[in-house]
Amino acid sequence: MMKNEVALKIENLSAGYDGEMIIKDIDLKVEHGDFFGLIGPNGGGKSTLLKAILGLIQPAKGSIRVYGFDPSRGRKFVGYVPQYSSFDKDFPITVQNVVMMGRRRSKGVRPWYSGRDLEVVKDSLSKVDMQEHIDRHINALSGGQKQRVFIARALASEPRMLLLDEPTASVDATIEESIYKLLTELNKDMTIILVTHDIGIISSHVGTVACLNRHLFTNNDQNITADMLERAYQCPVDLIAHGVPHRVLPPHDHGG
Repeated sequence: MMKNEVALKIENLSAGYDGEMIIKDIDLKVEHGDFFGLIGPNGGGKSTLLKAILGLIQPAKGSIRVYGFDPSRGRKFVGYVPQYSSFDKDFPITVQNVVMMGRRRSKGVRPWYSGRDLEVVKDSLSKVDMQEHIDRHINALSGGQKQRVFIARALASEPRMLLLDEPTASVDATIEESIYKLLTELNKDMTIILVTHDIGIISSHVGTVACLNRHLFTNNDQNITADMLERAYQCPVDLIAHGVPHRVLPPHDHGG
């Protein structure tokens, strides 16, 4: 890793769909090697921000730089794990086939895969502890195992940054914790940007946290403050710590 290298720089960004701005006036800088967590309410613009970073939607104003490049060029450095990944349960696709999809970006128009591609696939599966399942049908796996395979697919593109949208939304608490530990290990070699609703667990693993609800509210460290939550969620928020629920925001008027 290059010290103090900027992985992601966003300035004065507004973006949305059909003229409606979903996110407004976003400024953000993520250093290479950071583990950055993004929380916020449904409809607050988290997925929209990820799409803008990937170049899937164009900003209405402002700029995005991924390792110094605009998103159309910078996304070659990014591995993406979408919120939901599903396959036809009868479609004959193996774990190896799924992870090999991550190599398509480097193939251009060539339809075949090389020995090097297979090595990268096996290495990616090894990193997520799924190498022994390489020949299994994807739908023969548990939800947590599938999610590890989808992370391996992103790793197969050999990214410098891993972008994940709610990677633990469909798994139980035990599997969730194991995936966060996996991401913490991967963070030794790459930048991690993670979108999640899980306020409790994110504060235990990430390095920097921000809240997004159309506007971005940051604190420049891993501490989620009551002020950040109040401005982003605009309503009281309860957390459960060590099994005991507690109010992190006082009651306030949030427009009904």
